[in-house]
Amino acid sequence: MRTVLLAIALASVVGCIPLSNALAQSPAFTLTVAGRESSKTYSERDLLAHPASRDITIAHDPVYQRSMTYKAIPLSLLLKDFAVGSEDYVQARANDNFSVSILGTLLKPSAKTETEAFLAIENPTAPWPLIPGKKSSAGPFYIVWQSTVSPAVQRGYWAYRLTTLTITDSPYKRWPSLAIVGAVAADPVWRGLDRFVVTCMACHRFNGDGEGTAGPDLGKPMNPVDYFQPAALKKYIRNPMSVRDWPEQKMPAFDKATLSDPDIDAIIAWLTYKARRSP
Repeated sequence: MRTVLLAIALASVVGCIPLSNALAQSPAFTLTVAGRESSKTYSERDLLAHPASRDITIAHDPVYQRSMTYKAIPLSLLLKDFAVGSEDYVQARANDNFSVSILGTLLKPSAKTETEAFLAIENPTAPWPLIPGKKSSAGPFYIVWQSTVSPAVQRGYWAYRLTTLTITDSPYKRWPSLAIVGAVAADPVWRGLDRFVVTCMACHRFNGDGEGTAGPDLGKPMNPVDYFQPAALKKYIRNPMSVRDWPEQKMPAFDKATLSDPDIDAIIAWLTYKARRSP
């Protein structure tokens, strides 16, 4: 009887622990912002209490596929203590190794395109819903774009579950194996390279170059054009599950708003160009 009474008493005490104390004991998530000479690490609590944080509403969030309201900070303010040059990029890395390069100037507010990038911060006391089809939310840190009318803001730039933001050189400068030599300006390989960098390098490397590790290297040991028929490769890029399906498959389907048919054709043209010039 004493054991039962003691268990009830302990349960009552635990139930009375203030929520703030419980949160203080829970694992803290952090975001590191790294410049070329210094870095700073922020906790969720730091960012939620940031004087520039405010509520913003995204009318149509492409990740959640509906309207969402967030506590957020303009990314331009978060990066203001780090020199971001006109040709610099910001590498956004997530906790699943998704890694995308975003042109630094795009992260600055633009009156011309009515575009502004924000860092949304998930409050652990009021967590966001699960992403449709996923087992977790977009938190704890998520890049969102308000009033986006600029075609420069790609779907991959809505990067979520972030852990780091790092100021770097252009992907084209960092990874010379991506280069195109001798192609005329109208050749679709240029469009293919651009779409490959924005869409594919978030998860894949090419000949060892890049930061993505969620998917295989697309340059070695074999280029996809060497083992896929063109029609099958195009179908695979559009929706991998339409060609192959296996447990823990990570590559998503791309709708035509995210990656058009000409975009896919251009990516395949660039992969073919690189395959024909392999050593």
